[in-house]
Amino acid sequence: MSTIDPEVYTLKNRKKLTIRTALAKDASQLVKLMKGVIKEGPFTLYESDEYSSTAKSEAKRIKRFKDAPGKIYLVAEMKNEIAGFISFDNWDTRRTTHTGLFSIFLKKKFRGMGIGKLLIKSMLNWGKHNPVNKKISLAVFSTNKNAIALYRKLGFRREGCCRRDMIINGKYVDSVLMYKFTK
Repeated sequence: MSTIDPEVYTLKNRKKLTIRTALAKDASQLVKLMKGVIKEGPFTLYESDEYSSTAKSEAKRIKRFKDAPGKIYLVAEMKNEIAGFISFDNWDTRRTTHTGLFSIFLKKKFRGMGIGKLLIKSMLNWGKHNPVNKKISLAVFSTNKNAIALYRKLGFRREGCCRRDMIINGKYVDSVLMYKFTK
């Protein structure tokens, strides 16, 4: 089972934040969060009209992640509101099960508080103690300078670049590939 014990943090603004394993009951909040972040624009793979997850499909995804030894789905919660989440999805083949990609999303009003950093650190700690995981990877738009700086600060290294990988507002954008070994 891929779960963590809940972790409680006090943020700089003195508010309490809990990072915990996602639950099926979180699904509707997570879908709403995703739709909001996608609507904002330039740093997601989806455009607003392409995202089709429902609370039911997201609840199934949460269960699948919880039941798989190499996957994790964590939420950051403040006063019963989900501020953001991170999910790590490893590959399903024996040759690649030790690695995978993570995605992270934060509601706009919760950015700049260190929540993204805490989510990533929680995922990395899980990865360090998880018997399956050996490497955590990500892909980030080259235009997302704040995210790249955070990933570097947390020890991720650049692995490569996919040139002209995305089209955003009619312009090509590169994807930067980064990784960190957990063991």
